[in-house]
Amino acid sequence: MKFLLVTYNDTDGVGQTVINLNSTLNKMGHKSKTILLHKSNKNNDDVILIKRSFLKRVFFFLLEFLKISSRVLFSFGNSTIKYSSIQKHIDDSDIIIIYTLHKFISFKMLSKILSLNKVVYLRPLDMELAVGGCHVNFLNNGEECTKFMSGCNNCPQLNLLNIFNISNKIFNKKMEIIKKHQPTILLENNFTKKFYDNSPVTKNAINEAIYLTVQKERVDLIKKSDAKKNLQLVESDKVILFGTFNLDAPHKGGRILEEILKIFISIKNKKEINNSHSNKIKLITFGRKYNFKIDIPEIEWIHLKEIFDDRKLNLLYRSSDVFVSPSTGCNGPATIREALVNDIPVVAFNQGEAQESVIDGVNGYLVPCFDKDAFANSIYKTLFLKELIDDENKKEVIKKRYDPLSEANMIIKKALHDLKEKNLT
Repeated sequence: MKFLLVTYNDTDGVGQTVINLNSTLNKMGHKSKTILLHKSNKNNDDVILIKRSFLKRVFFFLLEFLKISSRVLFSFGNSTIKYSSIQKHIDDSDIIIIYTLHKFISFKMLSKILSLNKVVYLRPLDMELAVGGCHVNFLNNGEECTKFMSGCNNCPQLNLLNIFNISNKIFNKKMEIIKKHQPTILLENNFTKKFYDNSPVTKNAINEAIYLTVQKERVDLIKKSDAKKNLQLVESDKVILFGTFNLDAPHKGGRILEEILKIFISIKNKKEINNSHSNKIKLITFGRKYNFKIDIPEIEWIHLKEIFDDRKLNLLYRSSDVFVSPSTGCNGPATIREALVNDIPVVAFNQGEAQESVIDGVNGYLVPCFDKDAFANSIYKTLFLKELIDDENKKEVIKKRYDPLSEANMIIKKALHDLKEKNLT
């Protein structure tokens, strides 16, 4: 089979996921290629950079000034490319998987692609497709926006564009396209599927969950002591790890981590009246920092920026004693999967990826959303009380779900079925 994967870049969480699947499909004997707008690895011939229109790029640049924040991803349903620049790749494929529309696939292009006699899957790894254009339905203050349930009128992420109620127009256009074509949308987990099932935009689509996987290069169960030595960490230190693409993104929980860790230190200090935990506490973070910061005297904070080296990322997981995910409204994050397959306990709020992969009391702790005290106490229990049940069978079920071949096998199986349904085999 010939696959075509469509994404924005090859570096962020979505992009890395796409490149991983592209590579896996090719290794399994299929022909797969990825087209994108930003390419970092110039040597990968299966990943093709699509040239963009200069005038359209200027248009999008001007639109940035009409938003409250230029860092808020908002899809206007337009494109910076011409359809002719991707047509040969579309024509040469049997199965097309579209991960993002933003600046790449316009509504007109999407309708045209969905009208072709091909198997087309939408594979959004954010909320963009189910709402009026935003990347996630969380505001800068961390509160959830539910305007998508009633049409995305007067979007709080926009300024002057609300004069035209553009978010509502985008919302209705998406709903019209999905109602007409009833595409298959492959979601990364059942948490996201529930969101898409409930959205008025996507409730008429065929929504299915196919889990994402973890690159095998990021999984090597090297001894914790060896990993710490390699990273020049003191073996007796307790290492808390937190990483994501944007540390200060409102839905990732970085904004409340400092408060959680202060509560954790308070718990530790009280417990040390009877227990002598003299271990130093280190917090290691990775990702884009922006305004994220931690200032707690009892915790040494080490920030490593973005990490693109799989080996180094693997060492970070293996050197850590707990991975924390204070995310309050994220489909993933991918770092939860990566930590768990590396046998690192995860403390997370009960949402997103954690809801289905963290087995409370076995491979970590699930905490009621926004319960900072329970979150802090769970960090303490993980680091010092060692109460997690060592149930290898349960943990193995989660690990198999994230095996690199799992996603590819499920997509291949589904594609074969759908090709047969369309009489294309």
